[in-house]
Amino acid sequence: MSHTARSIVGELAKAIDKKVMVRLVDGKTYTGKLLSFDQNSLHVVLGDAESNDGAKYHRVIVHGSRVSEIIIQEQPLFSAEEFASLVLSKLGLRPDVVKVLHDANIVVVYDRIKVSEAGVEGSGSLAQKIYELFVEYVESKKKGG
Repeated sequence: MSHTARSIVGELAKAIDKKVMVRLVDGKTYTGKLLSFDQNSLHVVLGDAESNDGAKYHRVIVHGSRVSEIIIQEQPLFSAEEFASLVLSKLGLRPDVVKVLHDANIVVVYDRIKVSEAGVEGSGSLAQKIYELFVEYVESKKKGG
């Protein structure tokens, strides 16, 4: 897979569970929560969607060949790069023990603690410190910080 294709897939992966607008080649639009997509065909599944004519749908599955644009309307709260920098500065860890998985928007600390927009996975006192930092970070982002 080319770097461009990987970055597009990465951007769509970050948009899962976010509000998006899908514009079709005929100009029709659907706005809803991006539930899933197929990285090869760009078929997309939206939940709680609304079309530009005001009709509401529980699920809309759009064939990839009909997609003209996918517009991400909701900014993610979590940035892996930003959080990794925060972990390094606040906890004083060595840079080699904190990795950022850009395509998945995940921070991995000591290969055993994973941090994503969904939260912190791991156990122990370091995981607890990272969790406390994560809560503070998310609250700050929600307030616009």
